[in-house]
Amino acid sequence: MFGKRKHKAVSWFAISCSILVACQQSTDKTLIRGEAQGTTYTIILPDKEPILKESIDSLLKDFDQSLSTYDENSLISQINAASGSIKIPKSDSYFSACFQLSKKVHQLTEGAFDPTVFPLIKAWGFFKEMENVPTDRQIDSLLIFTGFDKVNLTQNVVEKRDERVSLDFNAIAQGLSVDVVCEYLQNRGVLNYFVEIGGEIRVKGFNPDGNEWRIGVDVPTENPKVDVREIQDVLELTDGAVATSGNYRKFYIKDGKKYAHTLDPKTGRPAENDLLSATVIAQSAGLADGLATAFMVMGTDKTKNWLTDHPEIKVYLISRGKDGKNVVFQN
Repeated sequence: MFGKRKHKAVSWFAISCSILVACQQSTDKTLIRGEAQGTTYTIILPDKEPILKESIDSLLKDFDQSLSTYDENSLISQINAASGSIKIPKSDSYFSACFQLSKKVHQLTEGAFDPTVFPLIKAWGFFKEMENVPTDRQIDSLLIFTGFDKVNLTQNVVEKRDERVSLDFNAIAQGLSVDVVCEYLQNRGVLNYFVEIGGEIRVKGFNPDGNEWRIGVDVPTENPKVDVREIQDVLELTDGAVATSGNYRKFYIKDGKKYAHTLDPKTGRPAENDLLSATVIAQSAGLADGLATAFMVMGTDKTKNWLTDHPEIKVYLISRGKDGKNVVFQN
């Protein structure tokens, strides 16, 4: 829930990555923790780098002012409210990067990822944690002005073909914010780091014990307030990013039917398939974040087919088998 307070265990992206960092009590590391984007963040620098929390907070505040749909004064909110074209100010360095990355993921997944579903997200009540099931007629009327082909970014000018088009980068922006922090660290010569914001993770080098960073993937459970969180598996990384999306934590049940928060951009309705969670490992957190959302729309089989053409992307998929037991696919 980008820009709005939330519990870390239940994020907008249904992240379920538990952090298993070998971080012993030591004076040889820098540990920075804080709040941003309605969630929490953790940064671990094994080599005790002179990085200030205030600098990270300022960086994330600027990012939020560009891309948070919960801030009425943010750049994206201004674009959504505009009836015509709007120029991106030179002082903003985030919107264009997020737009271009979203366009890339949109094209890679043939539209399974689409940030123009914002009107549909609001109609379903997901934007403000409401429970609302729109009629077929309402959904069809909103689909008329959704579609990433209805908005362009050329020479820092955003043009909408329909003034009702509005953007929501919540399913990719938090991952991108992790990349922004990592770039900040790298520009200051940091060689080893762990950066986590709201469950989106990117690491480089080694942990304080000199080993690979260890990241746990949760067993999907639909009642996180009651069930004890269990670790399905542990991933080890020295250079890369991890993002997880799932329908088992973000949903509501109305009139006996479950409505997951992952919308299929082509139908305007919650995606219905056997995939419970998709964990993606990629070079950047933004790319991993966007792809994880797209895979939840595509489902297990389509995702597997997609991966045959993109072997550079690694996944850990957990789906519901015919016998009700979880099935794991890992490439």
